[in-house]
Amino acid sequence: QPLGSNPSGAWTRIGPHEPQSGTLAALMSLCAVVEVALHFESFRNIDLFHQGLYHLKARICWEGPDSPGIAAKPCGQLSGSNISLEADTGARTSERTDHHNLIPAHIIDDQCTYSTRSFLIRYCEEEVELNEIGQFRLEVPLEKLADDAPLILEVDLMFADLTRHGGADSFGENPDVDSTEFKCVSTCRFRVKSLHTGVHEFCPVVFDEYHFCLTNLMLHSVLLDHRFRLRHLDSALLAPGMGGEGGGGSLGSKAAAEDEGAKVGKSGKGADSLALRKLSSGGSLARLPSLSGNSITMAPSAMSIVESLFCSADVLEDREQMLQSAEVFYTKHLDPLVASHSQLSNWFSQICKECITEAQREILVGASGIPTLPLPVLTMSPSARADSVSTASTAPPQAAMSALAARAGPFRARLEARLGPSQATSRGVATQLVADLNVASCRILETWHMLLALLLHSPREVALHLRESWETRVSRRWSTSVVKETVRPDVGKCGKTDSCAVHPTLAETVRKAVSSADTEAAEAFFVQDLGMIPPVTLRPLIFEERYSGGGAATVSVSKSAAPKASKKEAASPRKASRGMPVERDDRSPAAPKQYHGVHLLVLVHGFQGNSFDMRLMRNNLALLYPDSMFLSSTCNEDNTEGDINDMGIRLAQEVVNYICDWCPGSALGRLSFVAHSLGGLIVRAALPLLHEYSNKMFTFVSFSTSHLGIFGDKISLFNTGFWMLKKWRNSMFLQQVSMTDHDNPRETFLYKLAKLRGFELFQNVILTSCCEDQYGPMQSARAEIHPDWEGVADKEVYREMVDNLWGPVRPERVRRLDINFVILEKNLDSFIGRTAHIQFLECQPMMKMLVHNWSALFR
Repeated sequence: QPLGSNPSGAWTRIGPHEPQSGTLAALMSLCAVVEVALHFESFRNIDLFHQGLYHLKARICWEGPDSPGIAAKPCGQLSGSNISLEADTGARTSERTDHHNLIPAHIIDDQCTYSTRSFLIRYCEEEVELNEIGQFRLEVPLEKLADDAPLILEVDLMFADLTRHGGADSFGENPDVDSTEFKCVSTCRFRVKSLHTGVHEFCPVVFDEYHFCLTNLMLHSVLLDHRFRLRHLDSALLAPGMGGEGGGGSLGSKAAAEDEGAKVGKSGKGADSLALRKLSSGGSLARLPSLSGNSITMAPSAMSIVESLFCSADVLEDREQMLQSAEVFYTKHLDPLVASHSQLSNWFSQICKECITEAQREILVGASGIPTLPLPVLTMSPSARADSVSTASTAPPQAAMSALAARAGPFRARLEARLGPSQATSRGVATQLVADLNVASCRILETWHMLLALLLHSPREVALHLRESWETRVSRRWSTSVVKETVRPDVGKCGKTDSCAVHPTLAETVRKAVSSADTEAAEAFFVQDLGMIPPVTLRPLIFEERYSGGGAATVSVSKSAAPKASKKEAASPRKASRGMPVERDDRSPAAPKQYHGVHLLVLVHGFQGNSFDMRLMRNNLALLYPDSMFLSSTCNEDNTEGDINDMGIRLAQEVVNYICDWCPGSALGRLSFVAHSLGGLIVRAALPLLHEYSNKMFTFVSFSTSHLGIFGDKISLFNTGFWMLKKWRNSMFLQQVSMTDHDNPRETFLYKLAKLRGFELFQNVILTSCCEDQYGPMQSARAEIHPDWEGVADKEVYREMVDNLWGPVRPERVRRLDINFVILEKNLDSFIGRTAHIQFLECQPMMKMLVHNWSALFR
């Protein structure tokens, strides 16, 4: 409750002055002024469908359907200067049109939005260096600030179609920006909280899959000031405890109140103008409406800080109570500003230390360094100040003042010494409070603008610094949906429990159990992307199985067939052979890579597919690994029903040609493959032809690939349809994958393929499977011996295939990931297992879990 009031709203007496309504102080509101800086560092086109003119538009709103709408208004914009490396050719370069700066950044006041500059996008992987800051300012009443009501940051992708201008190339030659019309094609929403505590977050903006692009955005906030504002009269009249029984009045009286309130609102435009005007005049009080029963009468109103704090502009007889009020004010309003300056200074120092050089620091910060906060009156010990803050925030007003009185003697002595005997009055104390608020606010503002200048000078370094923390928190959030099972020594044999039977039931139990942990992980984000991570109940669950190299032989392989490890490898079983460094699993994607050259990832589609099938996987990899190169194979798009060996030859030739064109000589650092379904067999068929790059091969990932073929022993709707399709189409691939291309199983293509060099070439082998996917049977996708094979006629053939596959492979390099998808729709596709098979291509949450939680595989 405000000073001088009680919950019932009755008259109360503070000192000998005239009685005053307990709710009149509510007309005066102390608002926290928070500034938010949205730093748009860069924009990168990953897979936009249309060429054209783009820009980004941002706004900050209150969350919820009943929210008052816009929360912050744009108050300024900053842009980093582009320094030309050719100073002597400035006259010529100035005449060239900058296609990445066709329309400058601007603020739309009536929409309360900030828009970046408009840029022309014509090429895949085109990157635009923006380095622009949009500044927003919001004023939040202290009571709402304490509730920490979340805000929503909305970022729109604005697009202008240039078809009627002759296309992007024609527009680039003769840009006519005045006739372009923009429309919003996609929106990304973030939930933002605790802005007043000083937030510095990296929040990449990724739009929907039809507008796949990335904007590196950083959000910075600071508590700048506390300002007195006159509340809107309507809200004051409707505040609890303001009136009599009905809380209202006649229509004529309300109209008069609105007129009077408008006059008062125009006269008070800020803390300084409102407070200093009354402090200097010191005489008459304005009159505002107060409620009495059902009619509106006039009563004295608090129109200055003095009257708001002490309910009188005259000297109080109760001097002790006046100083207690000043102590409460300092604790409640000035301490947060001191903490804001301290937090901002510490973060500034951290950025100076980690993101810029010593020479840059001298230029940007100067010899004087970060501005200090000279407030002599705020010299209480940190423990006493912390106790004061805690007491004032948790105890009732009278109890808080009593507690403060016991320890605030030195504070009051310093305050009186600073004021002098003649100025130790209510007006003198209020003047000192305003002065200290101004000093703190000015120092914060000075430091804040120094920080913004630093951000514009080193945008990429600051982005990388913040990105590492963001990646760690994202990985921790996704890890709540990963179940790490017991490490086993035998990579070729199924465990004691049947994964296909246990995992679906266990998945539901795990989702319920990790809901609280997922909520805690989400609380670590001050800026949370609402579209990135779905609820845990709709999120796929991954069961990870790993294997140790210290146990028995992987399968029943003879000792002569297994490769012998060198002494150095035996001493360090985790170290990769061929001299390639081992990646730690806990390193973030933004961490520096430990090898030279570029990482080429080859993505291979499956049966009757095309390169577009792997688009989403490629895009999600490109988000975190912009320095990698991606080859989406197209050589077998029209030939997936032919011989797998021929498909492998075409893939090998495509990879060799790509490397010769884009990664010649020593430019290739690593070579990895990501394959879906049949694509995994095509990659294995191509590996013997890529032996010259065997020392570069790093990761092999297969999504539901039938490494052991498709078993036809069980009667099911899928097997019946597969048998009919094989007879009708007479497809060589279908015969090979079902191991019916030869009467002798040991002469079939898959059996021979298992004997060729394959998995042992890679540092990481990842086999993913799903028990609901019948297109890629789980035991075949996992390439392991299952107990159910005891009654199968060709059991020994399958056992020999498993032995040949895993015999030369070191177990610690192998991971099996069993994916449990949440499939809500029940139809024929889900019944025959096609839905689960397609989920490997369409489920972005699964892809994000892979690239964030197993980042070492793709770095």
